[in-house]
Amino acid sequence: MSKSSKTAAKKSKTKKKTTKAKPKKAAPKAKKKTAKTAAKPKKKTAKKTTKKAPKKSAKTTPAKAIAKKPKKKSTKMKSVTKTTKKAKKKTRVASELDDLAVELESNDEQVVIGAIDRLGEIDNPQATKHLISCLTDSRRLVRLFAAVQLGERKAKTAIDALVSALRDESLFVRQTVAGALENIGGKKALKAVHDAEIDGLLLDELPEGRRLSQR
Repeated sequence: MSKSSKTAAKKSKTKKKTTKAKPKKAAPKAKKKTAKTAAKPKKKTAKKTTKKAPKKSAKTTPAKAIAKKPKKKSTKMKSVTKTTKKAKKKTRVASELDDLAVELESNDEQVVIGAIDRLGEIDNPQATKHLISCLTDSRRLVRLFAAVQLGERKAKTAIDALVSALRDESLFVRQTVAGALENIGGKKALKAVHDAEIDGLLLDELPEGRRLSQR
């Protein structure tokens, strides 16, 4: 082969090498660009979701403020209903006390005892007055049940009437009255019970020469 043919062959080989090397370098560049472009839309979507969150909370706040207004009106209505209920209760108790006062004058002892039990459930000064008046009733059981109810309600206004009832002609009434005074408590009530014990008024039999004073 001549020198010119060898140089031509070398030039053709170098051209083939250069043409093959160029596409290999271009391929990784294209991949890097596609990776960058794929990453960009993900970042944009994350930013959009965070921006929408505070908008929803801003819309809910005026709804709460509007809901608070009718509550004030409901409290006023409740106060009005409470006053009307109290007024109705007073009138109902007053009418019930009038009915029980009539039953206390009944000749039937069981009717009177039932009225005393109902008076004990009523928290009213007038009910206490009716129970005190029963301590001087001619029937022994009426006096006894009245003393029980006065002791359970711890009526301080009934102490004087109960102290005088410690000299009742019935031992059972005297013992019941002493228990009522102890339940009410206080210096005057406890001293009266102590004196009655010393005088033997709470014993099964009175000491010799000891008589009960008339009520």
